[in-house]
This record gives sequence, C-alpha cells and structure tokens, in this order.
Amino acid sequence: MMKLIRCAATLFVIAVVGCSPDAPLSEPGQASSGWKLGTFDVLVFAPHSDDEAIGCTGVMLQAMERKQRVGVVVITAGDGFDRAAAAVAGKDIDKLVPEDFLKLAALRQRHSLRGMARIGVPAENLIFLGYPDGGLDRIYQKEGTTPFRQRFTHKRETYGSVVRDYHSLAHGKPAPYTKGAVIADIAEIIQRCQPQEIYVTNDADSHGDHRAAGWFVRDAAKAAGYRGTLFTYVVHGRPPPESPGRRVSLSKTELATKRAVIELYQEGTSPVHDELAATYALPEELFWPVQIGGGAK
Repeated sequence: MMKLIRCAATLFVIAVVGCSPDAPLSEPGQASSGWKLGTFDVLVFAPHSDDEAIGCTGVMLQAMERKQRVGVVVITAGDGFDRAAAAVAGKDIDKLVPEDFLKLAALRQRHSLRGMARIGVPAENLIFLGYPDGGLDRIYQKEGTTPFRQRFTHKRETYGSVVRDYHSLAHGKPAPYTKGAVIADIAEIIQRCQPQEIYVTNDADSHGDHRAAGWFVRDAAKAAGYRGTLFTYVVHGRPPPESPGRRVSLSKTELATKRAVIELYQEGTSPVHDELAATYALPEELFWPVQIGGGAK
C-alpha cells in the first residue's frame, strides 16, 4: 500500500510541474537539484492568471497547430486584487482577511489550469511561481535582501494554493520575495526549458506588475544566456510608440476560442471581471521584440 501511495504522489508531481518522468525527485522538504523540466518551443510569462490568455492565446493556438510545445509561467499568485477578493468572499472590502485573498489566489490558479486546458495546454506545462500580486515592481526596485511583505496575505515567500510554487517543487522550500529570487527562478526555468520564443508583458504597460514582469524576464533571460527571441505584449494602457514587430491575426475559430477561454477567467469574480472577454478578445495580437539585458527605465 505504501508503495502505491508513493507512486501516486510521484505521478502527481510529474503531472503538475512538467518534469521529465525519468527526472530524480526528492522527498518533501529536501532540495532536488536534479529535478528537470521539459523543453518548450514557446514559453509565455504572465504576471497574473489571465494575462497569458489575453496576450497570447493566438500565439499558443498557432504554435500547437505547428506541433510545437507550449509552456506557461504565471509569475504572481494573483492574491492582491481587493475588489476580486471581496467578490469571491462575498464581503465588503474593509471586512477582508488574509484567508480571503488566499481563496482568490486558489480561484485564479484554477482559472489558468482550466483556461489553458481549453486551448490544449495541459497542466504539466504550467508553472506557478507564487510571487506577490501587486508587489513585483516594488520588489524589482527594492534595495537589500529583506523579503517584501504582501500587505493582503502578509506572506514573504512563494506559495501555491492549488499547485505548489515552482521553487518549492524544484528545491524543496519556497523562495523569499526578493529581486534575486525572482530572477533566479525565471533564469533557471529558461535554462531548463530552452524555449525558442519567449513572451512577456511590455514595460510600457500601465500596470506595475506587468512592467516589472518585463524587467524580470529580460534580466533573467540575459542571466540565462538566452539566444532566442523575446516578444513583449501590452494588456493595460497605451502600447509603445513604435510599430509592433509581430502581428498575429486570429481566425474566426481562434477568436471564438479565445473569447471562450477568457470567459473562464471571469467565473467566480462577478461583477469585477464581467467585461474581461468583451474587452480583450481581439482579432489580432501585437508584439514588440526587445533587446536582452538592461533593467527598469
């Protein structure tokens, strides 16, 4: 019976984090430096659960049509939106407690799992880093090594509500909310996954987490010695003044799929995200390539 339990647990970890079946796995609480991720042709970084669908559904659908392997990395836990947490908890904002924000984080992880499954990206191709929603820009700019404290959850280290955070799975313990930890996690994933194309939000985006996600991925790609193409996309605010370097047009079928996927991310947060699909299910996805290296402007 114990052998069956251990086997089931190992298969669950393999399914969730996308590592190779022959990769050595450590016991809980121990580091696992030999742990391996599968390789991806296309790797999409999303600041929050839903940005991957908003920015890159067409890219992912078309890549999979070409038989390419697609991976998605969600950087934050999605636990910092008070209006959404109030909707999930059925409370007034001023009555919210940390556990309500953790429930929101769990819902948003489930959104990504369901949404990506809808377009054909399986759970084993999703990686959740578990850094703080609403804190990425401040972590990037923060001096020193004292971990950032998320004001809603009071957490100072990575976690996962439905799927464990990447650092805990890869190294047996969570990572602190520090700039160095974020860059190290992302660089390690890029090195292990060896993508040909990376997608992340542009630093022209008006959301602080989105700008910082671009800075972090750019710095991590440089640290990883990445030699592929880094494309950026804008979710909120005005795009960069220069023309996009790549335009991805969606067919009617792809557009209908994108709308259906984004609608999945609306579930459970009404009325906060009721217009998500109507706003972001657009027939063209725009991308701006960026140079590897550099930090915040």
